[in-house]
Amino acid sequence: MKKKDLYYERIPTKLLREDVRYLGNILGQVIRAQDGQKFFNLVEKVRKLSKANKANPNSKKLNNDVINAIKKLDPKNTFKLTRAFSHFMNFMNLAELVDASRSINENENNKKKSNKKNLFIEEIFEDLFRKKNISDNKIYDLAKNLNIGIVLTAHPTEVKRRTLIQKYHKIIEILEERELFKNFPSKLKVLDKNLYDELTIIWNTDDLKRFKPSPFDEARWGLAIIEDSLWDTVPKVYRKLNSIFVKNMGKNLPKNFNPIVFGSWMGGDRDGNPNVTSEVTRKVILLSRWEAAKLYEKALTKIIRSYSMEKASKKILSKVGQSFEPYRVFLRPLRDKMRITHRSIEQHLVHNKPLDQKKLLSSREEILKPLRVVRESLEQNQNENIASGELLDLMRRAKCFGINLARLDIRQESARHKQLISEFVKTKYRKNYSNFTEKEKIKFLKKFISSKSNKIRNFQFKNKENKEVWTTFNTLSKEPPECLGAYVISMTTSASDILSVSFLQKEANIKNKLRVVPLFETLDDLVNAKSIMETLFSQKWYRKLINHEQEVMIGYSDSSKDAGKICASWHQYKAQEEIIKLAKKFKIKVTFFHGRGGSAGRGGGPIQATLRSQPPNSVNGNIRITDQGEVIQQKYGYEPLANYNLCSYIGAVTEATLNPPPIPKKNWRDLIEKMSDISKNSYRKNINQSSDFIQYFRTVTPHKALGKLSIGSRPSKRKNVDNIKSLRAIPWVFAWTQIRLMLPAWLGSAEALRYSYIKQFRKTLYDMEKNWPFFNSMLDMLDMVISKADPEISKIYEEFLADKKLQRVGQKLRFQFDTIKELNKKITPKEILKIRKEFRSKVLARNIYSEVLNIIQPIVIYKLKKKKDKKNRKYLEDALLTSIAGISAAMKNTG
Repeated sequence: MKKKDLYYERIPTKLLREDVRYLGNILGQVIRAQDGQKFFNLVEKVRKLSKANKANPNSKKLNNDVINAIKKLDPKNTFKLTRAFSHFMNFMNLAELVDASRSINENENNKKKSNKKNLFIEEIFEDLFRKKNISDNKIYDLAKNLNIGIVLTAHPTEVKRRTLIQKYHKIIEILEERELFKNFPSKLKVLDKNLYDELTIIWNTDDLKRFKPSPFDEARWGLAIIEDSLWDTVPKVYRKLNSIFVKNMGKNLPKNFNPIVFGSWMGGDRDGNPNVTSEVTRKVILLSRWEAAKLYEKALTKIIRSYSMEKASKKILSKVGQSFEPYRVFLRPLRDKMRITHRSIEQHLVHNKPLDQKKLLSSREEILKPLRVVRESLEQNQNENIASGELLDLMRRAKCFGINLARLDIRQESARHKQLISEFVKTKYRKNYSNFTEKEKIKFLKKFISSKSNKIRNFQFKNKENKEVWTTFNTLSKEPPECLGAYVISMTTSASDILSVSFLQKEANIKNKLRVVPLFETLDDLVNAKSIMETLFSQKWYRKLINHEQEVMIGYSDSSKDAGKICASWHQYKAQEEIIKLAKKFKIKVTFFHGRGGSAGRGGGPIQATLRSQPPNSVNGNIRITDQGEVIQQKYGYEPLANYNLCSYIGAVTEATLNPPPIPKKNWRDLIEKMSDISKNSYRKNINQSSDFIQYFRTVTPHKALGKLSIGSRPSKRKNVDNIKSLRAIPWVFAWTQIRLMLPAWLGSAEALRYSYIKQFRKTLYDMEKNWPFFNSMLDMLDMVISKADPEISKIYEEFLADKKLQRVGQKLRFQFDTIKELNKKITPKEILKIRKEFRSKVLARNIYSEVLNIIQPIVIYKLKKKKDKKNRKYLEDALLTSIAGISAAMKNTG
């Protein structure tokens, strides 16, 4: 009888097990061929030792054999071993993507019924149609007016090189083809050879980003996701949504419905990033128009080649005259305009040739108007089926992507606007703006916003930073309005911060003003959000200025870093509640913009649970959400999952609007308020009052090495100050994820959960877990963190990097984590825990490989402190950076 491989048995599905084993075997063959049998034997030895660890998790000598094997290695073999395990983590992720695609296909084709209720868009809508208290027309009206903004940001969390990401796409194609040709041995032989060649190239390719990307590079990568995946996905998603209404109501959605709008911060987010200048913003907008025009030209060429029909409407014939191919003749000028647009921009950006803006595509209506004429002609001539094919897809792309694929948001810190206005006021009026009271600032700004004359237009700023901010506003005034989205003000602490941007837009003569969006991101900002917005909403002139529409951004990262997860989550919830009440009182339509990261510590998590956990009436068919860094590639880099994720957004927004969560009961609010205070005090006690804790972070985590990863154009600190407060939330979360403590997602929670579990509150606690989506979602994310975290790993880091005093800090942290783990088991119903365990089984299966990387990393950091010769240091430094990338792949998020 064949002995079972317990590692592979843990992998959830048979086909996934086969793909993982297959990729591992081919990688092994490549390693043997490229680096010899001896090195291959080393990889296998370490793998088997790690597997033995998993088989005996209670062993007192846990990890000792792996540690001893790695400690003895020379720097070169350490680096190569790190690469081998890091590559396998990435290949396992690819196999999981393909397996997820299979599951989606099985569900959509009714081969497999989902056991997770309301996970697919069809199930969500069918459930809504069954509800007697929601009319079909209400569902229809919401669907046709959905406004979901998905904003792609360049936050530095994508560690993989673009070159390797492209090669991973080829591996995915091979895995898909293997399934298609499983009964054709000769085809499989060719695919095996193709995979072997691809893995050989990858093994001989540098895994690390050696140079920091520029903001222009980041924008190019973001646009590549649209070109490679989303461009084809969006029409399919819209067709799927339309088919749901045909099935359930017997009618189509309007042809011009457009539920999704893409935005971007790449090349627009200058908060703490001096590399994003006005010139970068100008060039990034041109780049996005160039890419858009190329895609439109390609799509139009395809339609022109296809439309050989002779029958056409009088409107088309009057334009083209007598022709036996009227559609081709009619569409060529539009196709030529696309060609002129992308070629002119290319000549300007690459060869610095002058650019004639009048010749460029400047509005999506220039695309849609002639396409409508073609559609009407086809419908008049019994070609409705043709009209609803590629032509309709192109029209929907034009509605969704516009003239530059993703509208560019601008983000700047409030202090920069204050500094600019201060220089202007001091020079022009001999007054100190920073000494004005808040009322005086509002009065001053209102006067200039309401004035018809411009005071700054020809003002010469002397301060370099102020000059750059003012140049940015002037640049925006020259761009096509359709290329721009919102102006986000980070660190908004007052009403005058918001009015400052309205004032500067008016002074720069920006005709179609960008939406001015305050970002409330620290705990104090969230607490003060109500009073700030009330100051503005209560003024009639302001309501008129914003046309009774306001967008407000809620920050997840900084509030969590500032006050801990439970406290931050509750204050994010309360801030939205309070703003909703104000908006209702002053008859203002409010849209919330959620600045979520990929990790649990920065607001990450499944979109359905996220939106269900928002306050009632906070969604209302309108929402904007950021997708950041590595999450962009995970969600949208592979078309089947891009399709699923876009559908998830539509389903989640619809459900949260039509079937909102309950208003929290008073006893729920009282308990979560107390838990929030307890968790904040506990969190801050660790962060602010313990110098040993700060030293532990600096000594035990690889936070210093993160700056060498070259994964983003933005510095890791807002200011050049060496403290935790100035450190951005991303490297903070990133560092704790690496040592598998994942502390930002749970620190402070132990005391809060312990308090809530005392007999007096236990009944309320169970009620909250069962009936309040906000609380349930919070516990679900905590459970996910528990499954990914492995505090035992942090002991290995301490063994090599910490003294006895710091090891005691680690012991205290692990005690807190164990407390949370136990309380989570007690609070959560057993059947829910069982479902979650099944759902997260993939995380456990990958630990054999990720733990090797977690053992290599502290050993390498230790050796780097000892080794001085350059050659050895280079191998060790590369091993450290590769281990960081590999662990990120294992965790599926970084910061």
